[in-house]
This record gives sequence, structure tokens and C-alpha cells, in this order.
Amino acid sequence: MTPPNTPGPGTRLLAEQLGSDAPVTVLTARHPPGDPLHRLARALCQTATDLDAAYAQAQQAGRELQALRGRLATESEGADDLSQKISSAAAELELLLERCEVSDTALIRLLGIYQDIAPAPGANRRAAPAARD
Repeated sequence: MTPPNTPGPGTRLLAEQLGSDAPVTVLTARHPPGDPLHRLARALCQTATDLDAAYAQAQQAGRELQALRGRLATESEGADDLSQKISSAAAELELLLERCEVSDTALIRLLGIYQDIAPAPGANRRAAPAARD
């Protein structure tokens, strides 16, 4: 089980790649509205948040599934109803894990684009002087 207040996998990935414990704050500061990369930075933050949320929901669904399974092992009455609830919870967990995978793939792709086009922090953003013949 993940300890409370531990960042989700999307936030952890952004933090690792940006070298910051507060990646959303860093992206917001580096790319305010009007900056050419503002929309990309916002998409990175939103996708990381989506991944974190899907992961937290998948963890909760897994805990609920375990609780239902435990009830099935100890309760003989209502086994059919409990079995149906387990099947439903398992299907929900599967959908949440698919959502995690989609969000993770999107975040990795966005990070790749960002790293390809974003200037390094502190880099001079002025255009280089034109070469002379």
C-alpha cells in the first residue's frame, strides 16, 4: 500500500524528469500564459494528474476487491450475490488499469516532446546571431 501523501506515478515521473519535488509548480513558473510552451506544460500537468487519479482509483478498487474476496471466503450465504459483486469490481479494476496505461503512455509521449523542444532551465532564450558568410 502506498503511504499517504505520496505523489502518484504521474507526479513522480514529472518530478524525476524535471529534477524537482514540485514539478507542477516548476512547469507553471517556466511557462506562464503567453509562453509558447504554456499549453504543452499545462497538458503535462493535467496528464500527470489524470494518471495519479486513475492510479488512486485503481488502488481503491483493488482494496474493495480484496475485501469482497475476503467476505466470500467467510460468508456462505449470499455467495452468488457476492460473486457478482466481485466480477463487477474486477471489471472496474480492469478499466481503471487500462486508463492508467493510456494516461502513462500519453504522459511519456508528452514528456518526450517537451524534452525535445523546451530549452534547458536557465538557457538563454534569445535567438543565436545569424552566421556570416
